[in-house]
Amino acid sequence: MKKGKLYLMSLAMGAIFFACNNQTPQEKATDQMEKAENKALASSEDAMATSESAAAKNTEAVIYSNIAAANEAISKIPAPQLSNAEAKSLYTRLGKTVVDRINAKTALEAMDKEDAIQRIKNDNARKLQAGEITQSDYDNILKYLADCFAASKSIN
Repeated sequence: MKKGKLYLMSLAMGAIFFACNNQTPQEKATDQMEKAENKALASSEDAMATSESAAAKNTEAVIYSNIAAANEAISKIPAPQLSNAEAKSLYTRLGKTVVDRINAKTALEAMDKEDAIQRIKNDNARKLQAGEITQSDYDNILKYLADCFAASKSIN
């Protein structure tokens, strides 16, 4: 008899334990809703990341397009008439530096190129004072620089 009672008690305890651990239909529905919400949230985050990536690529394409257009505009500016090799050297350095400034990838690189342009302008003035270039050369080089700036700004 004791064995039978013990068996029935164990069976009853197991049934109670099973019943307590088993979810009601409402609990199951709540769990399913939470899972669905989590999946929807994850999908939304994935869509947002994809959208941001596409926007970044679009922005990058616009930037490179503007850079290419500015380079093309600079290349169409006619070379100034210069009287000697010293003036031509200044013009060449200036042209390369302006293009490098347009093509700069970082703000630091852009600032370095801006400084280099200023140094070339200072060299231009110094060489004029030293008599190494003529006033016409000086003016033509500065006009070329102004034309480059105007052409590159008209693109943006």
